[in-house]
Amino acid sequence: MVSQRISAKDCEFYIGDVRVGGAEEMAVTLTADNEEAFEAANYMCVEIVAGKRHVAGNIMRAYVDNTIIQDLIPNNAQELPTPMTITGQVVTGKTPSRKIVVFGALFDSVSLEGLGLDAYAKNNLQFKGTSWEWSD
Repeated sequence: MVSQRISAKDCEFYIGDVRVGGAEEMAVTLTADNEEAFEAANYMCVEIVAGKRHVAGNIMRAYVDNTIIQDLIPNNAQELPTPMTITGQVVTGKTPSRKIVVFGALFDSVSLEGLGLDAYAKNNLQFKGTSWEWSD
């Protein structure tokens, strides 16, 4: 298993092309489960096959615009069931000026009612994503 942990700051959340919130910090873990392939009656690995890819992370000090989210998701806005795109500026690694973009991100558990009057989350928010890419 190969893992890479990336830290980012000044994060933004998007539903479609609409910015619905952001966060001060984000940590993303990219994991690849590469598998070995064997031929019959051979104890030596003949190939490494790309396996499952996982994108997960957490958001620190998140905030959202409740009004925009309720306009975008009027039926069930309190639970954020819609996948988001999260963008953050990388602060670790060899290219700290680049941005990482996580697509299809869903929070494990968040309720807009629990964000407080200032619309800030008090706890870290865990999320999973479908894919990611580097952006300039």
